[in-house]
Amino acid sequence: MKSGPSINPADIDLSAYEAILDVRPRSANRTGISGMVSAPLDELISNPAEFVVATDTTVLVVCDIGLRSGYAAQQLTDLGYSAIVSLGGGLDEWRRQGLPLIGTAGLTDEQLERFDRQIKLPGIGPDGQSRLLASTVAVVGVGGLGAPVVAYLAAAGIGTLVLIDPDTVEISNLQRQPIYSTADAGTPKVDAAERFIADLTSETRVETHRMSVDATNAVALLEGANVVVDATDSFAARYAISDAAHALGVPVVSGAVYRWEGQVTTLDALGPCYRCLFPEPPEAAGYLECAVVGAVGPVVATIGTIQATEVIKLLSDGSSSYVGRLGLYDGAVGKLTTVPVSKRTGCPTCG
Repeated sequence: MKSGPSINPADIDLSAYEAILDVRPRSANRTGISGMVSAPLDELISNPAEFVVATDTTVLVVCDIGLRSGYAAQQLTDLGYSAIVSLGGGLDEWRRQGLPLIGTAGLTDEQLERFDRQIKLPGIGPDGQSRLLASTVAVVGVGGLGAPVVAYLAAAGIGTLVLIDPDTVEISNLQRQPIYSTADAGTPKVDAAERFIADLTSETRVETHRMSVDATNAVALLEGANVVVDATDSFAARYAISDAAHALGVPVVSGAVYRWEGQVTTLDALGPCYRCLFPEPPEAAGYLECAVVGAVGPVVATIGTIQATEVIKLLSDGSSSYVGRLGLYDGAVGKLTTVPVSKRTGCPTCG
């Protein structure tokens, strides 16, 4: 891709440009330079006169890393525009040189750098990142499903993670719970997970509860969470979590794994709830636990990362892929399908 003329951010005098054009795809939330106007690349090239008044108009073209803007500058130059220049290194280099950005939603320079790759995404942006940093997520179960959930939510900048699990790390856990190490054997999982998060980031506060969730304590443990992640392998705990979250008015992102298979759904505060999916636990419920039937580590991670993705979407822009839908993953054939889920008439929780 041939690039047009560019200029180093340190050498720029913004007052010298009659227009500053942002050639990234349109997004409602983005950081930028004061005075910048959205001019998506395809629109700019197909109809430059809409954005550039005359061929001698002085224009600074901007994107994230300078590649898209360099291409735009070359295309406009080839069309006869004589004063087009690209921001060298893009907004990434602009920020690295400590130059001022607008639309940062109160994020610090360190936060802008740490979360840069997701701040660039439509649906997140600086405002969505600020919402993530202000959010509390309760993760019930810090085992196979909970391990990738905890890792990716902490990395994404969730402000507070409430970790709830009664167990200690066992050597047999390490095959599918890579946030732990051999040295963690015998350590409470919530404590080992807290250390993992502390080594990863200082942006996430951690609250730990070394206990099981049941009908007597679920509301108290989950109160204050914006989203709950059910990463347990107990039907009793799943019912207690769903009932409590419904009472508290918060969604639950629920996952489960059986050997090569996994499932995921989001239980909206208004329903359907877990009792809509399973009015009664299966007769063989006691034989469905991972310790009994086994599980493939990457399959567990696949479901856990889908759960983490769903949480980030719910908190950043309120969207969801799994409300009213049950995702079914078959790792043996590499296939993910979804089926609709609806509220059940007469459900004692949400019906």
